[in-house]
Amino acid sequence: MKRLVWIGVVAAVLGVAVWAAVEIESSAPSPAKLLPDGALLYLEAKDLQSLLHDWDSSNEKSTWLDGSNYAAFSRSHLFERLSQAQDEFSTAATVDADESLLGSVAGRESALALYDIGNLEFVYVTRMGQVQIEATPLWQAREKFEQRAEGSAEFYVRKDTESNRTAAFAARDGWLILGTRADLVAGVLDRLQSAQTMSLADEAWYADALKQAKEFKSPAGDLRMAINLEKVVPSPYFRSYWVQQNITEMKQYRTALCDLHREGREYREDRVLLRKPGAPPAVSGDVSGLLAIAPDDAAFASATASPSPASVLAEMRENILELRPQRSQTAWSAPSAVSQQNAGSSYDFETRIDAAPVIVAQSDPYQPLSALLASAQPTALLEVFSTRAPEDSMFASIERALVLQSASPWNAAAIQSAITAAIRPGLTASELGVEWTERAAAGGSSFALSGQVPIYFAVRNNNLFLATDEPLLGALLSKTLQTTSPAGVTYAAVFRHSPGEQRTFRRIVNHLDSVGPGQKSSQSSDEESDSSDGNTPPFFSGNVDSLSQTFSGVVSESMEEKDQGESVIQTVHYMWKQE
Repeated sequence: MKRLVWIGVVAAVLGVAVWAAVEIESSAPSPAKLLPDGALLYLEAKDLQSLLHDWDSSNEKSTWLDGSNYAAFSRSHLFERLSQAQDEFSTAATVDADESLLGSVAGRESALALYDIGNLEFVYVTRMGQVQIEATPLWQAREKFEQRAEGSAEFYVRKDTESNRTAAFAARDGWLILGTRADLVAGVLDRLQSAQTMSLADEAWYADALKQAKEFKSPAGDLRMAINLEKVVPSPYFRSYWVQQNITEMKQYRTALCDLHREGREYREDRVLLRKPGAPPAVSGDVSGLLAIAPDDAAFASATASPSPASVLAEMRENILELRPQRSQTAWSAPSAVSQQNAGSSYDFETRIDAAPVIVAQSDPYQPLSALLASAQPTALLEVFSTRAPEDSMFASIERALVLQSASPWNAAAIQSAITAAIRPGLTASELGVEWTERAAAGGSSFALSGQVPIYFAVRNNNLFLATDEPLLGALLSKTLQTTSPAGVTYAAVFRHSPGEQRTFRRIVNHLDSVGPGQKSSQSSDEESDSSDGNTPPFFSGNVDSLSQTFSGVVSESMEEKDQGESVIQTVHYMWKQE
């Protein structure tokens, strides 16, 4: 339990919490101006004490600690590394670096800067009264530290020779300073004494991002973070532990800032990402109106401006055209030995060695559809995922739909022909069984593929509707695309995490995590097999579902992105259920 706060702070520093930015409007110096330059990441809180209090008293904390997600994390290599660093810092500081220590050194306005990910080198500052500072375990243990001077200020340093870890702290002008390097603590004291030295706030990556955030006109939030992505992304630690694993996409950015606002039932993140020079050009278009036609009960929907024909074809193949019932069986025996027969055996009389083998040329069945998409010039793509979980059935399904906008009207006959050519090789050796039936639908007609493959489509001028479920197609067609004033939204998405969706998710993942013969089958999330026996919980029904339960109070998340070329602006809304 004592490791929770240390690991939580470092995890936030590594980027798994929230990003943040925008200066505090205050007569006191901004913490960023007190910290030495060279930081990789900067985290700042308006009132850290209140944030910790809210976390400690939350249901999310207790649910997470009792769940499979935390159980799996506690057995990970990352947890072991962080625990080792925590123990080493405790030895160097002669006090336990636990929840009690963090609570004692958490003041109001606070900031932490990370300078080395691998060695976890950081400096932390918090605004705190002298009486509070003198009540901290660190101050009371100062006699065990070496006393040093920086200008007219004193600070305390202690190094553990076995681990080579250092703990240093100081108090000056209402600030408590804590760091893992003596020079970082001394650097803060220099700036508090008005030394003319470069600070984190003077660095271009931070200053440029801060300027852009001010242009975004986002007021300061409860929590913020700034990340020097040019230095962080190439780090092997980032590449190993970054949860999203979208390293290639992150390479185009040089810095990122985010401001988190907590306002009643709504949490909002305002993000700013700055691209490197020569990065891909901005995406054009507006998709805010397109996302609005997604059904209100859809589990997930996203709209993307200016999709490439290749990406559209990939989505159509993965989510509509190549959905097949698949049966797999686990092999429980070793594979047979590979034949060692030499080519040219005396028994191989019929094989010609003086002529090349005949290779039958195979055409790409998706070529007509690919050509059709390229000529249509897609301008926007909407993806919709809706779950179906009848109470009288043990199974749950995920229905999918796509809405593709183009620069010119679609031709229904051409679409039928292209889809037929694409799916025919996998269904039949002739034209049998690949026929389309025209049906009445809202605003016109729709078409359904005969047989057992559920494919439905409709054309409405420049909009092509594709779905695996007829009711879902009807729900999309029943909504009218509204013409709105362009807002420059190049990506928009919504994810619904309602209690009903959570129950459906559990039904699906319990089937995904079914195990082989002779083993205990995965249990529902209410009977998690997490840490009591030391076994790793099932990934979906144990680990992921545990995380879902931790944040069961979040009923929806929505996001809008505006790609402006040199910068990308993102706004994310989290809606919590009514208490």
